[in-house]
Amino acid sequence: MSNLLNQGKLLVINAWRRHSLWRLSLSIALMLWLAVAVALFTIYQLSIQPLIQSRQQILLQHAQQLQSASETNAPSTLPDLLDDTLYNPQGIITVLRNKNGELYGSLSHFPRTLPECPRLKPFPVIRGNSDSISLLEGCQFEMDGYSVLVATDSEYLWQMRENFENTAIVVLICAFFIALIPSWIIRRKMKSQLSGIHSVVSQIEKGRFGGRIKTNDSHDEWDNIAHYINAMLDEIESSISQIRGVTDAIAHDLRTPLTRIKNRIATLEDLPEYQSIPQANITQIRVEFDDLLQTFNAMLELSKLENIGDKSQFVDLDLSRIIHDAAELAEPQLEEKQQTLTIDASPVSIKGEPSLLFRLIYNLLDNAYKYCPEQAKVKIQLTHNALIIEDNGPGVPKSQQQKIMQRLYRADKSRNTPGHGLGLALVAVVAKLHDINIDVGFSHLEQETGFKITLHLPNTKG
Repeated sequence: MSNLLNQGKLLVINAWRRHSLWRLSLSIALMLWLAVAVALFTIYQLSIQPLIQSRQQILLQHAQQLQSASETNAPSTLPDLLDDTLYNPQGIITVLRNKNGELYGSLSHFPRTLPECPRLKPFPVIRGNSDSISLLEGCQFEMDGYSVLVATDSEYLWQMRENFENTAIVVLICAFFIALIPSWIIRRKMKSQLSGIHSVVSQIEKGRFGGRIKTNDSHDEWDNIAHYINAMLDEIESSISQIRGVTDAIAHDLRTPLTRIKNRIATLEDLPEYQSIPQANITQIRVEFDDLLQTFNAMLELSKLENIGDKSQFVDLDLSRIIHDAAELAEPQLEEKQQTLTIDASPVSIKGEPSLLFRLIYNLLDNAYKYCPEQAKVKIQLTHNALIIEDNGPGVPKSQQQKIMQRLYRADKSRNTPGHGLGLALVAVVAKLHDINIDVGFSHLEQETGFKITLHLPNTKG
């Protein structure tokens, strides 16, 4: 039981720490509730409490007057003073008890537990022939052989205070829930604004720089923040476009002279001097030229795909068939390293461009072939809402998982592996074109091994 309580306490604490909007809402509600509590306390101190204190002060003044009267009158005449209206002001009750226990006054009972004046204490009595109980408040003192009780009927004051306290409790409970309304409105407003910012930022994190925060031209704080962020995104998108433009221009400008150099090397084969050059060197030069040209061609192709906005060529297709076609092409490569491929794909319909989706899946299988050791296991799983490709290889460090989709980026462990660092970049571009979100992680979270990529499919049909 104690473990359950501790777990519940931890959940509440963690939720309180994570959800700052809830903390703000409850703080606002608490401040409004405290304001109502202070107002009720102030009303009590300025209205009911002065009435009670005034009544008690009159009662103590009456006791002092009795003591003063005893000094100027004989003790035997003290019972006669009870009939004098001068000493019975504002409903104050006076009772005398002599040493023989005889009572003089309007009460037939003299409580024994009353404190000495000036301390006051409430006590119940039955007055006259009535069966109802009245609540009096008073004290007692000794005077010339008499025990004197002075009291006042404060029942209406106690009833007033009790009613006020009950009303205050109800008001405080209602005030707390009413105070949640403006805090809920504020929280909803802030959550709406923050969700818009979060949506745009998450799109930017995935490389989609076209999103902008909606503004309503109200020129409030949130609207100003949205304008600033949108202006910043405009600058970032412009800078990225310029960088991509320069990169594409370099790739385009270098591709032509590299092609010419390669062709000129081919024309040198008929010269006598060419025969003296080791054939291995010539082959290596050709391979390196081919790699450079493939890199530039791939970069230009990526730029072309990134600028595609027209999806009119998309058709309804069965993604499971494309998976099997890509696996059939990659299977000979996987067999070279004795790697096994397992496919669990039920028919799923999606709108897209078949050749691009084929290349996306093939690039992921080729990536597994390159970076997984021999006898590794690769698994493809297709559901109605996601395509998952994972292996039991070394995986990608957590610090680099968000970078491997960038152009020309290669993880430290893949520096010595043949490639251009553009395969996963093409996967990211094709996924973006098809509104597919990508998550990268580990196949085995505890050991942090294995590479797992999840493609969240949009609006699929089984």
